[in-house]
Amino acid sequence: MLKAHFGTTPTVVVCLVALSLLALVIKAPPAATLATSASPEASASAQERRQEYKCIPRATTARPPARLSPMFRSLGKGGEKQYQPIALRPLCPAGQAAVPTSTRHFFTKVPKGNPLLGPITDEKEFERDPGAVVRRSVRPFKEVYSRGRQHHYSSAALRPDPPPACDGVAWFGSCYYYGSAAFTRTADGGGMTMAIERPTYVGTGGSGHTLDELAVQGGPGNGNIIELGWNVSSDQYGDTNTHLFVFHWKNWVGTCYDGCGWQQYSGTYFPGMSLNNIVGREVYIGYVFYQGNWWAWFDNQWLGYFPGSEWSGAYTRSELLQWFGEVSSSNGIPPRTDMGDGLFPGNPSAATNYTLCDVDARAWVCWYRDMQSLSATRPGDYDISRTGFGRVRYGGPGE
Repeated sequence: MLKAHFGTTPTVVVCLVALSLLALVIKAPPAATLATSASPEASASAQERRQEYKCIPRATTARPPARLSPMFRSLGKGGEKQYQPIALRPLCPAGQAAVPTSTRHFFTKVPKGNPLLGPITDEKEFERDPGAVVRRSVRPFKEVYSRGRQHHYSSAALRPDPPPACDGVAWFGSCYYYGSAAFTRTADGGGMTMAIERPTYVGTGGSGHTLDELAVQGGPGNGNIIELGWNVSSDQYGDTNTHLFVFHWKNWVGTCYDGCGWQQYSGTYFPGMSLNNIVGREVYIGYVFYQGNWWAWFDNQWLGYFPGSEWSGAYTRSELLQWFGEVSSSNGIPPRTDMGDGLFPGNPSAATNYTLCDVDARAWVCWYRDMQSLSATRPGDYDISRTGFGRVRYGGPGE
């Protein structure tokens, strides 16, 4: 072929062969590619992907359900289209799980929040008995979500101790804000379809985060909790990327992000991974209690599970579901970190959570309903609105 096009000059042939080999080396995709070659996500940094995870043999003793995740179905007038998975290529070979190479992000300087929690400002007391302090701060559901699905709850009456200035819910120098939807119902878990966003995070003044999540809660005071969603925090992850996270609580005692008993199963997604390659996409996520464990799904595949032994086998049903955006800020008043995509829910382009559903494991369905109550800590900073059957938009710019 070279001879046909360029003649037989040896120098030319050698140079062209060398350049061709170099091009192959440069263009060759990594063995573990995050996305299909036709998708724009394939341009993500291969070196970054290699550094953030490793492949290990699956060590899980439990096996996930043989079926795909319980698909959502409307229990009313909703009519969402069937979910189409993003279908990224696996990071790891079959039979192996993807796990983070660093555990730096597991523990953070600011606690994980929840819309039902009130101010906690005594750090020494919290260190002595965190569970007791948090449980005392838990507010009744009807106080936070008091007037049905259109009500906006404002915590302006909560007067945290200065400094720093906080017009949200004060926690050890950080200020928490929520835009949340919730209902109480006995179920086998919960789910939703969420938009993956990359909000602007401002960490001046101290640590914090901005995230969107599903919280599946039960047990005494609904304090046994499993969470799943995305999180942006340069303090925690060392970059401004959007990261997948999991978290769990035991009787209102928070554990840690992405670990602390978590059993990884997926070879495609893992807690702590950057989701920047799918920002702007929508992902179906959730938890279902199956054979003694709380299994999480993400993009219609089994991510991993929290063993039921984390709660000594006593947490087997959910009683409360919350879907919410959360900002932890040390910026002062007003906060400068975005929630969602930084747009208020009145904007059709604002961040969305929909098919807000509760799992019926026997029917293998996640029913979405039009029963959610809404709550916004400071509607002038961040807000939430119902925009359809089992569908909300949420967020805001803070300042």
